[in-house]
Amino acid sequence: MTFTTSSVETDGARLHVETAGQGEAVTLLHGFLVDRRQWDHEFGALARDHRVLRYDARGFGQSEIVPGRAYAHHEDLAAVLDACGVERTALLACSGGAAAALDFALAHPGRVSALVFVGAGYWGRFAERTPAARAFLQALGTYDVPGMIDSSLRAFTDGPRRAAAEVDAGVRRRTEAMTALQFRREPNYWRRAAQDQRTPQPSALERLGEVAAPTLLMVGGEDQPEVQELSARLADGIRRAQLVVVQGAGHHANMEAPAAVLAETRRWLKRHAAPLDVGDAA
Repeated sequence: MTFTTSSVETDGARLHVETAGQGEAVTLLHGFLVDRRQWDHEFGALARDHRVLRYDARGFGQSEIVPGRAYAHHEDLAAVLDACGVERTALLACSGGAAAALDFALAHPGRVSALVFVGAGYWGRFAERTPAARAFLQALGTYDVPGMIDSSLRAFTDGPRRAAAEVDAGVRRRTEAMTALQFRREPNYWRRAAQDQRTPQPSALERLGEVAAPTLLMVGGEDQPEVQELSARLADGIRRAQLVVVQGAGHHANMEAPAAVLAETRRWLKRHAAPLDVGDAA
Protein backbone atom coordinates (compact mmCIF):
# COMPACT_ATOMS: atom_id res chain seq x y z
CA MET A 1 0.00 0.00 0.00
CA THR A 2 1.25 3.49 -0.86
CA PHE A 3 1.09 6.11 1.88
CA THR A 4 2.61 9.50 2.62
CA THR A 5 4.70 10.26 5.69
CA SER A 6 5.05 13.76 7.14
CA SER A 7 5.93 15.62 10.33
CA VAL A 8 3.61 18.09 12.02
CA GLU A 9 4.98 20.69 14.43
CA THR A 10 2.72 21.51 17.37
CA ASP A 11 3.62 23.26 20.63
CA GLY A 12 7.31 22.58 20.11
CA ALA A 13 6.99 18.86 19.32
CA ARG A 14 7.22 17.05 16.00
CA LEU A 15 4.54 14.41 15.40
CA HIS A 16 4.96 11.53 12.94
CA VAL A 17 1.93 11.36 10.58
CA GLU A 18 0.94 8.91 7.83
CA THR A 19 -1.87 9.36 5.28
CA ALA A 20 -3.31 7.14 2.55
CA GLY A 21 -6.32 6.88 0.26
CA GLN A 22 -9.01 9.29 -0.87
CA GLY A 23 -12.54 10.07 0.19
CA GLU A 24 -14.19 10.96 3.48
CA ALA A 25 -11.57 11.25 6.20
CA VAL A 26 -11.03 8.75 9.01
CA THR A 27 -8.38 9.49 11.63
CA LEU A 28 -6.90 6.68 13.75
CA LEU A 29 -5.75 7.34 17.34
CA HIS A 30 -3.84 4.54 19.05
CA GLY A 31 -3.99 3.33 22.64
CA PHE A 32 -1.44 4.56 25.15
CA LEU A 33 0.38 1.26 25.64
CA VAL A 34 1.15 0.96 21.91
CA ASP A 35 1.62 3.25 18.90
CA ARG A 36 0.18 3.95 15.42
CA ARG A 37 0.98 0.37 14.31
CA GLN A 38 -1.97 -0.84 16.38
CA TRP A 39 -4.02 0.14 13.32
CA ASP A 40 -1.96 -1.60 10.59
CA HIS A 41 -4.94 -3.68 9.45
CA GLU A 42 -7.49 -0.85 9.54
CA PHE A 43 -5.12 1.67 7.94
CA GLY A 44 -4.74 -0.44 4.82
CA ALA A 45 -8.33 -1.66 4.65
CA LEU A 46 -10.03 1.71 5.17
CA ALA A 47 -7.69 3.46 2.72
CA ARG A 48 -9.42 1.62 -0.13
CA ASP A 49 -12.39 3.98 0.12
CA HIS A 50 -11.46 6.70 2.63
CA ARG A 51 -8.71 9.18 3.22
CA VAL A 52 -7.07 7.69 6.31
CA LEU A 53 -4.74 9.46 8.73
CA ARG A 54 -2.82 7.95 11.60
CA TYR A 55 -0.08 9.38 13.78
CA ASP A 56 2.00 8.65 16.83
CA ALA A 57 0.70 10.71 19.73
CA ARG A 58 3.13 12.98 21.53
CA GLY A 59 5.70 10.85 23.36
CA PHE A 60 4.87 7.64 21.46
CA GLY A 61 6.45 5.82 18.52
CA GLN A 62 8.32 8.29 16.31
CA SER A 63 6.74 11.45 17.77
CA GLU A 64 8.57 13.78 20.11
CA ILE A 65 7.70 14.96 23.59
CA VAL A 66 9.48 17.98 25.04
CA PRO A 67 9.98 17.91 28.83
CA GLY A 68 8.50 20.97 30.51
CA ARG A 69 6.32 21.91 27.52
CA ALA A 70 2.59 21.93 28.37
CA TYR A 71 0.25 20.37 25.81
CA ALA A 72 -3.13 18.68 25.33
CA HIS A 73 -3.64 15.63 23.14
CA HIS A 74 -6.86 16.91 21.56
CA GLU A 75 -5.04 20.10 20.54
CA ASP A 76 -2.33 17.97 18.93
CA LEU A 77 -5.10 16.22 16.99
CA ALA A 78 -6.40 19.59 15.80
CA ALA A 79 -2.90 20.53 14.64
CA VAL A 80 -2.53 17.27 12.69
CA LEU A 81 -5.88 17.73 10.96
CA ASP A 82 -5.11 21.36 10.11
CA ALA A 83 -1.71 20.46 8.68
CA CYS A 84 -3.29 17.73 6.54
CA GLY A 85 -6.09 20.01 5.31
CA VAL A 86 -8.84 17.95 6.96
CA GLU A 87 -11.83 19.97 8.11
CA ARG A 88 -14.11 17.08 9.14
CA THR A 89 -13.31 13.48 10.01
CA ALA A 90 -14.51 10.33 11.68
CA LEU A 91 -12.33 9.26 14.61
CA LEU A 92 -11.41 5.61 15.24
CA ALA A 93 -9.66 5.54 18.61
CA CYS A 94 -8.51 3.18 21.35
CA SER A 95 -8.03 3.70 25.09
CA GLY A 96 -6.13 6.97 25.68
CA GLY A 97 -6.66 7.83 22.04
CA ALA A 98 -10.39 7.68 22.70
CA ALA A 99 -9.95 10.18 25.55
CA ALA A 100 -8.26 12.61 23.14
CA ALA A 101 -10.99 12.00 20.55
CA LEU A 102 -13.74 12.65 23.10
CA ASP A 103 -12.13 15.94 24.17
CA PHE A 104 -11.75 16.95 20.52
CA ALA A 105 -15.38 16.09 19.74
CA LEU A 106 -16.54 18.41 22.53
CA ALA A 107 -14.14 21.22 21.59
CA HIS A 108 -14.83 20.98 17.83
CA PRO A 109 -18.21 19.28 17.32
CA GLY A 110 -18.54 20.42 13.72
CA ARG A 111 -15.31 18.69 12.76
CA VAL A 112 -16.34 15.16 13.84
CA SER A 113 -18.69 13.08 11.68
CA ALA A 114 -18.63 9.94 13.84
CA LEU A 115 -16.78 8.35 16.75
CA VAL A 116 -15.71 4.71 16.98
CA PHE A 117 -14.02 3.72 20.24
CA VAL A 118 -12.22 0.46 21.09
CA GLY A 119 -11.65 -0.09 24.82
CA ALA A 120 -12.25 3.59 25.58
CA GLY A 121 -10.25 5.20 28.39
CA TYR A 122 -10.22 8.59 30.02
CA TRP A 123 -7.62 10.65 31.86
CA GLY A 124 -6.90 9.60 35.43
CA ARG A 125 -9.03 6.46 35.26
CA PHE A 126 -6.85 3.40 35.82
CA ALA A 127 -7.74 -0.26 36.17
CA GLU A 128 -6.79 -1.40 39.66
CA ARG A 129 -9.07 -4.23 40.77
CA THR A 130 -7.24 -7.22 39.35
CA PRO A 131 -3.78 -8.44 40.44
CA ALA A 132 -2.13 -7.74 37.08
CA ALA A 133 -3.63 -4.23 36.90
CA ARG A 134 -2.35 -3.45 40.42
CA ALA A 135 1.06 -4.86 39.48
CA PHE A 136 1.18 -2.50 36.49
CA LEU A 137 0.42 0.53 38.66
CA GLN A 138 3.05 -0.55 41.17
CA ALA A 139 5.67 -1.01 38.44
CA LEU A 140 4.71 2.34 36.94
CA GLY A 141 5.16 4.01 40.33
CA THR A 142 8.83 2.95 40.47
CA TYR A 143 9.25 3.00 36.70
CA ASP A 144 10.29 -0.66 36.63
CA VAL A 145 10.37 -1.15 32.86
CA PRO A 146 10.49 -4.99 32.75
CA GLY A 147 7.71 -5.07 35.33
CA MET A 148 5.63 -2.56 33.36
CA ILE A 149 5.97 -4.57 30.15
CA ASP A 150 5.11 -7.89 31.81
CA SER A 151 2.20 -6.61 33.91
CA SER A 152 0.67 -4.54 31.10
CA LEU A 153 0.61 -7.61 28.86
CA ARG A 154 -0.96 -9.72 31.59
CA ALA A 155 -3.52 -7.04 32.50
CA PHE A 156 -4.54 -5.70 29.13
CA THR A 157 -3.60 -8.25 26.46
CA ASP A 158 -4.36 -11.43 28.41
CA GLY A 159 -7.02 -9.85 30.62
CA PRO A 160 -8.29 -11.00 34.01
CA ARG A 161 -9.45 -14.48 32.97
CA ARG A 162 -6.96 -15.76 30.38
CA ALA A 163 -3.47 -17.21 30.60
CA ALA A 164 -0.86 -15.94 28.14
CA ALA A 165 -1.03 -19.25 26.25
CA GLU A 166 -4.71 -18.61 25.50
CA VAL A 167 -3.93 -15.40 23.59
CA ASP A 168 -2.81 -15.35 19.95
CA ALA A 169 0.99 -15.48 20.15
CA GLY A 170 1.48 -13.13 17.21
CA VAL A 171 -0.79 -10.48 18.70
CA ARG A 172 1.02 -10.77 22.03
CA ARG A 173 4.43 -10.35 20.34
CA ARG A 174 3.27 -7.30 18.37
CA THR A 175 1.83 -5.69 21.48
CA GLU A 176 4.94 -6.43 23.51
CA ALA A 177 7.18 -4.88 20.83
CA MET A 178 5.21 -1.63 20.81
CA THR A 179 4.89 -1.52 24.60
CA ALA A 180 8.60 -2.17 25.15
CA LEU A 181 9.54 0.58 22.69
CA GLN A 182 7.25 2.99 24.48
CA PHE A 183 8.44 2.34 28.02
CA ARG A 184 12.14 2.23 27.11
CA ARG A 185 12.36 5.35 24.97
CA GLU A 186 13.53 8.62 26.49
CA PRO A 187 11.70 10.86 26.96
CA ASN A 188 8.26 9.29 26.69
CA TYR A 189 4.64 10.00 27.53
CA TRP A 190 4.46 7.91 30.69
CA ARG A 191 7.34 9.81 32.28
CA ARG A 192 5.83 13.22 31.35
CA ALA A 193 2.03 12.84 31.50
CA ALA A 194 1.41 14.02 35.04
CA GLN A 195 3.83 16.92 34.77
CA ASP A 196 3.01 18.42 31.39
CA GLN A 197 -0.36 17.23 30.08
CA ARG A 198 -3.31 19.63 30.28
CA THR A 199 -6.78 18.09 30.38
CA PRO A 200 -10.08 19.94 29.89
CA GLN A 201 -12.08 21.14 32.87
CA PRO A 202 -14.78 20.18 33.44
CA SER A 203 -14.01 16.63 32.38
CA ALA A 204 -15.64 15.24 29.26
CA LEU A 205 -17.23 12.62 31.51
CA GLU A 206 -19.30 15.42 33.02
CA ARG A 207 -20.39 16.60 29.55
CA LEU A 208 -21.39 13.40 27.79
CA GLY A 209 -24.83 14.76 26.99
CA GLU A 210 -23.15 17.41 24.82
CA VAL A 211 -21.42 14.90 22.53
CA ALA A 212 -23.10 15.38 19.15
CA ALA A 213 -21.30 12.76 17.08
CA PRO A 214 -22.88 9.30 16.74
CA THR A 215 -20.65 7.03 18.81
CA LEU A 216 -19.94 3.32 18.49
CA LEU A 217 -18.30 1.80 21.57
CA MET A 218 -16.55 -1.55 21.21
CA VAL A 219 -14.99 -3.26 24.21
CA GLY A 220 -13.29 -6.62 24.50
CA GLY A 221 -15.07 -9.25 26.52
CA GLU A 222 -11.68 -10.06 28.14
CA ASP A 223 -10.82 -6.43 28.95
CA GLN A 224 -10.45 -5.09 32.49
CA PRO A 225 -13.74 -4.50 34.36
CA GLU A 226 -13.13 -0.76 34.68
CA VAL A 227 -12.76 -0.45 30.91
CA GLN A 228 -15.99 -2.33 30.33
CA GLU A 229 -17.78 -0.14 32.89
CA LEU A 230 -16.48 3.08 31.30
CA SER A 231 -17.70 1.96 27.87
CA ALA A 232 -21.13 1.30 29.38
CA ARG A 233 -21.10 4.74 31.04
CA LEU A 234 -20.25 6.42 27.75
CA ALA A 235 -22.98 4.47 25.97
CA ASP A 236 -25.51 5.59 28.59
CA GLY A 237 -24.42 9.22 28.58
CA ILE A 238 -23.94 9.93 24.87
CA ARG A 239 -27.26 10.45 23.11
CA ARG A 240 -26.47 8.65 19.85
CA ALA A 241 -24.38 5.74 21.11
CA GLN A 242 -24.26 1.98 20.70
CA LEU A 243 -22.23 -0.54 22.71
CA VAL A 244 -20.80 -3.74 21.18
CA VAL A 245 -18.88 -6.37 23.16
CA VAL A 246 -16.15 -8.09 21.14
CA GLN A 247 -16.03 -11.59 22.54
CA GLY A 248 -12.67 -13.30 22.97
CA ALA A 249 -10.64 -10.09 22.83
CA GLY A 250 -8.74 -8.02 25.37
CA HIS A 251 -8.01 -4.31 25.56
CA HIS A 252 -6.71 -3.87 21.98
CA ALA A 253 -9.69 -5.73 20.58
CA ASN A 254 -8.98 -4.75 16.98
CA MET A 255 -5.67 -6.65 17.07
CA GLU A 256 -7.30 -9.89 18.28
CA ALA A 257 -10.51 -9.64 16.26
CA PRO A 258 -9.60 -7.48 13.23
CA ALA A 259 -12.40 -8.74 10.97
CA ALA A 260 -15.13 -8.15 13.55
CA VAL A 261 -13.89 -4.68 14.54
CA LEU A 262 -13.42 -3.61 10.92
CA ALA A 263 -16.91 -4.83 9.99
CA GLU A 264 -18.52 -2.89 12.85
CA THR A 265 -16.44 0.17 11.99
CA ARG A 266 -17.43 0.06 8.32
CA ARG A 267 -21.09 -0.34 9.26
CA TRP A 268 -20.93 2.73 11.51
CA LEU A 269 -19.01 4.84 9.01
CA LYS A 270 -21.37 3.93 6.18
CA ARG A 271 -24.30 5.03 8.28
CA HIS A 272 -22.85 8.17 9.82
CA ALA A 273 -19.63 9.39 8.20
CA ALA A 274 -21.03 10.62 4.89
CA PRO A 275 -20.48 14.19 3.65
CA LEU A 276 -21.85 16.90 5.91
CA ASP A 277 -25.09 17.55 4.06
CA VAL A 278 -25.91 13.81 3.99
CA GLY A 279 -24.40 12.51 7.22
CA ASP A 280 -26.16 14.97 9.49
CA ALA A 281 -29.50 13.80 8.18
CA ALA A 282 -28.79 10.08 8.67
